[in-house]
Amino acid sequence: MTPPPRVYVYDRTAAHHSRRLLDQRLLGCRNTAERYGWEVVGVWMDVGLDSMTELPSERPGFMRLVRQMNADGHVFGRPVMCLVHNWDRLTTDNSIRPAFQRHVLGAGGHTTTTFDESDARARDAFAGRRRA
Repeated sequence: MTPPPRVYVYDRTAAHHSRRLLDQRLLGCRNTAERYGWEVVGVWMDVGLDSMTELPSERPGFMRLVRQMNADGHVFGRPVMCLVHNWDRLTTDNSIRPAFQRHVLGAGGHTTTTFDESDARARDAFAGRRRA
């Protein structure tokens, strides 16, 4: 039996006044993790100007998440996952989103939304594995 994944929650917000919406999205992530029995490791965010860049490497919160995910995956030997409320939390530009997903893939994980969307199959295909 595979142990439950360690979940790394990510969000971003450009406006400080939208804290209520941010809190609601984060609560949705925690509720999703609880529903599936996933362990939430922590929450990483990018706020203000950091949240608006479309390059993963220029989002310090996102890059800290990826580094932690990479380190934990090797130490604990458990599946790791980046959980976001929806795909827009990574970027609203669908042509750029794969760049964010590749960073998570490179850390040994996959990305999932609170709407049960996941790139796990794409990750497995890229890694040459088949899902049952």
